[in-house]
Amino acid sequence: MATTIGGVTTGSDVYAGTLAGTTVAGTGGVAFSTLNAQMAAVITNLVKKEVVDILREKAVILQEGSYIKASHVPGTLKFVYTAFADLGDAEDVAEGVPPVSVPLAWDTMEFTGTQKAKIVAVSDLAELLNPHGLYSKGAEKIAWNMVDTMEKVAIAAFSGGLTPAAAQATVAENLIAQRLVMKTALVPEFPEGGYKVFINPTDLAAVQADTSSLGYQESIKYKDYMPLANGEVGRFRGLRFIETTRVTAGDAVLFGPEFFAWGDYQTAQVYRVAAGGDHADPLAQRSLVGWKGMFGATDIEFPATNITAGPNPEQIRYLVADLATTA
Repeated sequence: MATTIGGVTTGSDVYAGTLAGTTVAGTGGVAFSTLNAQMAAVITNLVKKEVVDILREKAVILQEGSYIKASHVPGTLKFVYTAFADLGDAEDVAEGVPPVSVPLAWDTMEFTGTQKAKIVAVSDLAELLNPHGLYSKGAEKIAWNMVDTMEKVAIAAFSGGLTPAAAQATVAENLIAQRLVMKTALVPEFPEGGYKVFINPTDLAAVQADTSSLGYQESIKYKDYMPLANGEVGRFRGLRFIETTRVTAGDAVLFGPEFFAWGDYQTAQVYRVAAGGDHADPLAQRSLVGWKGMFGATDIEFPATNITAGPNPEQIRYLVADLATTA
């Protein structure tokens, strides 16, 4: 039965559930659960869109081209991925005699992830006064929290790598020596050229302040129209600097393409619990918005026995450099 209050008919499909979850004079508010589900779907889509945009435009560690995507195994903590090794040297052949075939070296490897989650409470008054702006901004904050968590999980995996070069007189010379290690180990460069470097602002300032002829160039002065990585601020001697506080001062991570694997945001789920959703909220004073997901990352290292011996049989494509100087 419909009821009129202040000229507005409640209890119909149009208005049911618009009175903060209350029912009026025999109405059942049958559309309220549907409204909650629709709102939850809107928030979920907002968050997922924000995550995609942030990963594309703002992510530093999780930039496309640097990683191999790993897939979560449902019901477990495991992620699996397939990596392919580079081929060895070509062989000399005689006329009409084909070279000896070699197997394509690859491995399907796995690593263990962890479940992460975050919950945000929204008061009934805030939701009532500004529902659209609140959830739009809330979706942005939740999405950034998700990406921020992923990036911290990834950077924690970079603890091994190639053996770095010994300390040099300056930070700039240190980085040049580390690049030589990468080249000697036959680490491939990125398709657009060079290796990338995650570097702390303090160390980047030391490179920029070097007045020798090392040739540092700011990214705004590039003349070859090279696509810029997120956070890329400059380059020199085949190194492209990505400034970030995610690496500590005194360290830098030099890397080539696909040097780590990670389980991505597809495992993440977004939830909304409406106000009054349980006995802990008897007066319907707050709603909850949160996310949870399985994340994990690992650096890529082949078992040495699988690859033809060489300067880098494990096919490691990064190193963590200690930038302490001898000066």
